[in-house]
Formats: sequence, structure tokens, C-alpha cells
Amino acid sequence: MTTDSVATGPDGHDARAAAPGGPAHDEPTLIGLTASPRTLAGATVAGGPLPGRHRPLWARLGGGARRHWLFAVLLAVGAALRVLLMYAYRPAFEFSGDSYAYLTLAHLSRPDPMRPAGYPLLLRLLGDAGGLAIVPAAQHAVGLAIAVALYALLLHRGVRPVVAALATAPVLLDAYLIDIEHFVMAETLFLALLVAALVALLWSPRPSVLACGLAGLVLAGAGLVRTLGVVLGLLALAYVLVRRLGWPRLGAFGVFLAVPLVAYASWFHSYHGSYALTGGDAAWLYGRVAPIADCSRLDLTTEQLGLCSPHSPADRPGPNYYVWADTSPRFQVTGSEQHKNAVLAGFAHQVIQRQPADYARMVAADVGHYFLPGRNTGYRDWPVGSWQFPTADPPDYWHTSVPLLGLGGGHPARVINEPEAGWLRAYQRFGYAPGPLLAVLVVLALVATGLGLPRPRLSHGRLRRPWVLAAPPATVTAGSDARPGPAPRKPARPALEGLAALGLGESFADDPVTVVRDRGDGGAARRAEESAPPSRRAERRAARRGRRASQDPAVTERRRLSADCALLVALGVTVLVVPSATVCFDYRYLLPALVLFPPAAALAIRQFALSRRADPPPPRRLG
Repeated sequence: MTTDSVATGPDGHDARAAAPGGPAHDEPTLIGLTASPRTLAGATVAGGPLPGRHRPLWARLGGGARRHWLFAVLLAVGAALRVLLMYAYRPAFEFSGDSYAYLTLAHLSRPDPMRPAGYPLLLRLLGDAGGLAIVPAAQHAVGLAIAVALYALLLHRGVRPVVAALATAPVLLDAYLIDIEHFVMAETLFLALLVAALVALLWSPRPSVLACGLAGLVLAGAGLVRTLGVVLGLLALAYVLVRRLGWPRLGAFGVFLAVPLVAYASWFHSYHGSYALTGGDAAWLYGRVAPIADCSRLDLTTEQLGLCSPHSPADRPGPNYYVWADTSPRFQVTGSEQHKNAVLAGFAHQVIQRQPADYARMVAADVGHYFLPGRNTGYRDWPVGSWQFPTADPPDYWHTSVPLLGLGGGHPARVINEPEAGWLRAYQRFGYAPGPLLAVLVVLALVATGLGLPRPRLSHGRLRRPWVLAAPPATVTAGSDARPGPAPRKPARPALEGLAALGLGESFADDPVTVVRDRGDGGAARRAEESAPPSRRAERRAARRGRRASQDPAVTERRRLSADCALLVALGVTVLVVPSATVCFDYRYLLPALVLFPPAAALAIRQFALSRRADPPPPRRLG
């Protein structure tokens, strides 16, 4: 059947024009033009179902339910777990260190020397909406919204619904993540800002200037919730640069990332005398290195000698003792805050510089700890029990049993309803993302990153790239005669000139789609290229842009997936390495990886599906 026969009736007249209520214009279909008029609900076209937008509403909803059934089930279970938690433990969980500080800072108008003001600002806004229970309620809703956003992003990127739903399962079902949402803690807000930035950057093949600026602004906000967000913002800036999205997008991202941070640092300076987001970094770093410090190998001042631990190396406590305990050596340092921080920072830097192997071994061990089976902690780690659903009488060293502090002051009563609380404790024994599974997800994403990289290959003694199209030979005209001539000369890449010297005889030009002869002219062609007039260089740049526009879409998508997987893995590894290097081991710091590693693996599976397609034919050999 031809397009004409579809578009006309048996008498040769336009069948659509004769049909009452038919479309006034041709509508495209897979074969060219649509054949039949709009019909009543329930009718069919040529014996088959109606197109999607002509189907009745209930039919479209039914198709969506069948397509997204797994995510709907996971979302319902995740919502049920959160509702159960809201009933079993009321009104909220509080961690006596951070939660008390955040609730106090919500009523202050000056920056805290230890914690940035992003999360206290949210608490101040929620304080006008209700009691303490409004905080975990809002954070549980945000947790569900994070899963919806990740699912929508993955579907938009071509990931199958089942794979996308499984990638959101840790966000919806991980008991430790649900538990932290119930705390008056900054983690949930930090995750929401991180995911919002990822959606802005990864949604479009070439995000707009506005999207890049929005991503930078959101990551700046994440940096004002947890200073780790600044490091993640720099990684995202590198992603924008590596993807060559253009100077306007790079500038928008950088400006919107930097301006809020600089403004906050200036505000911090007006009260504490230093341009920073917090002032406790030196204390944290001292606590991190104090358990491994060998003062006999350090060149310390008299004041710094007092920071050496009085315990033997085998009996030294964990980092939190050196940061918070009243008997910690750091409280023996006197003077201004700037002087104390300088003494602590000098001690910590000497340990890192003079004991690099010990420091690297400690950090690597803690990062590897996150990928081990189970949820086990040592005596130097922060106890995992702090992030487990508690009984009525948890140990004091978990710091979760102190009286609750309300948003407006006062001490709300803590209520634990059994047996519902026991059901949650039983679920948490197995309801979390295991470490080995996270390691597998990282490996999948790294493999996918490699699949999208340009891969030169050697074939018949010549270095080739499978997607390269050889340039057609030029034509030399003399009078009325025309004969084929050599291809236009392009300068050889320095890294490949040695191949020509070895007899391979070819090198790649700066233009990635042209293969040229290396004629041994000593770089004369390159000098001619560099000395070309500006108009000629502009023409060549325009030609390169045109060739990039005509590149195979599958290759372009594979390279984009490679960059996206690399970004997600880099962010996930960073959220594990930075706390391990500067604070301590704490399973709380693993939670951001749950919104990074599973989506990276989902995109990796998409990469594998594209890689199974047949490679394009090899390029035609010149000469």
C-alpha cells in the first residue's frame, strides 16, 4: 500500500475530506500520512487501536498503570512505611548534637561558627506552619518527591520503566533513609537540592542557560545546607566544562554557584572575622587525624605538642572524642578562635604530610567499609544505632534519647506506639541497600563510562576510529581538464606523529573526521593553518560545528551517557571520601549515594543497550 492509496478513497478523491469531522490537514504517521478520520471513542483504525491521543481517558490511564506498575507499587509501599513511622514515633526524632543546634539557630540572626544556616532557615519557615511534627511530615513528602523526580528523569532519558523503578527503590524503601527523614536533620533537604540540580543538568541533551544557572544556584543552596555541597558543585562545574556546553552555560552555572556562597562568606566574615561558610573545619580535621598521629615523627610547636593524644595508639578513641569530649586535648589550646583554628589546622596538616600512608590507609578503609555487607561499626566509628528505629530506652551514647526540643521552644512529649514501632525495627534488619550491591552498581556505571569514550583502533597498520568518515579527494582543475587530486592537507596531531615515523604512514588532523597523509613536511602545514586569515579559520570552525551536528545520534547519546555516568559516580564517591577524610565513618554519610549510584547504574544499562547496536561501517581508506 502506498501513501497515495492511504490518503485517497476508491474513487481517487480525498477520503479525509469526505469524512465528516475529519482532520483538515494531513497528520504524520509511521508511513507518511494518517488515513482515517477522527472517530468515536472505542473505534479502531484499520482494524487496530486508535493512536494514543485519540484513545479515551480510561484507556490511557490503564496503559499508564500497566507501564508504571512497579514504580506505583514501590511508591505505595514507601508511602505506607512513612505513614507507619509517623504514627509509631511521634512527633519526631532528634539528635542531641545537630538537631538541638539547628533548632536553636532557627531563631538567631547571625551565622553559626560550626554549621551553615541553610537548614535552620527551613526550620524557621516550618515553625510558622505547625508544631514539631510538621518537620518529619514535610521531609517524608520530600523523600517521595525525590523518588518521583528520579523516575521521571530516567524515563525521559530512555531507561525502561522497570529499570527506572528499581533505581528508585533505595530512595523509597531503605529503612535508614526513611529513619533519617524523621530526624530534625539537614540530610533530606540536602538530598532534595542535589537531585534538583541533577534533573536540571541531565534532562536535556544540551541544557539551556537558564537550566545551568538553576543547577548552579541549587548546588549553592546545597553548600549552605552541608558544606559538602560546595565540592559537589565544583564537580558539576567540571561536568559542564567537559561536555563543552558553551561559555554562556558555563558562565551561568559558575556565577549562580559562586554568588550565594560569596555572599554568605561575607556575612560570616562580618561576625567571625574570616571568609568561610563555617569555622569548625580545623576541629573536625584534628579529630580525624588524632587517632593515627605519631608525634615523634612531627615537627610541632610547644602549643601543638599538647594536642598529642595521651592514649596509646591501640587504645585511642574515635574522632568524635577529640572534637566534642570535655577532656579532649583540643580544649587545652587558648586564645582567639582564629588562633585555635590555626593551631589545630597546623597539627592536622603535619600529620597528613608526614604520615601520608597512614592517612590514606585510614581513609580507604573507611570508604571500603561502606561497601561491606551488613551495618556494622567499630569503636572508632559513629554507632549505627543512632540511625535505627529506637526502643523506649536507647543507650545514651547514641545521642537520641535526650528530651525533645520544639520549634518554638518547650519540650514536646515523645510517644512510641507498639507494636507498630516493633514492625519498623524488624523491617530495618533487612530493608536497606546492601554495600556489595552498591559496589556492583558503581562497577556497572564505570564500565558504561568507558563504553562511551572515543576508542581509536588499529586496523591493517593504520590507526582508525570506527565513526570517522574519510574525506573525499579534492579536484584539481587545469584549463578544461579535471583530475582527482589529493585530499586537503591538515596538520597532524603531535601525539600521533610518532606513528608515521614508525611507518604507519598516517596521522589524524585536528579535525576528528578527516584522515590525512603525513608527508614529512616538518610542520609546514600546521604553520600554514595557524597563519591562515581569521575568515578562513571561522569557516573551518563552522564546518566542524556542522559535522558535529550531522554526527550519528546514537554515538552522541552514548557519549552523553558516558559523561552522565561519570558525573554520578564521581559525586557518589565524593560524598563517601570527603567525610572519611575529614570527619569520621558514619552510615549517615552513605545516604546521598542512594540517589546517585542506582540512577548511574540505570543509565549504564541504557548505555549497554545502545552499545549492542551494530557499529557503523569502517571508513573508506584514502589513496
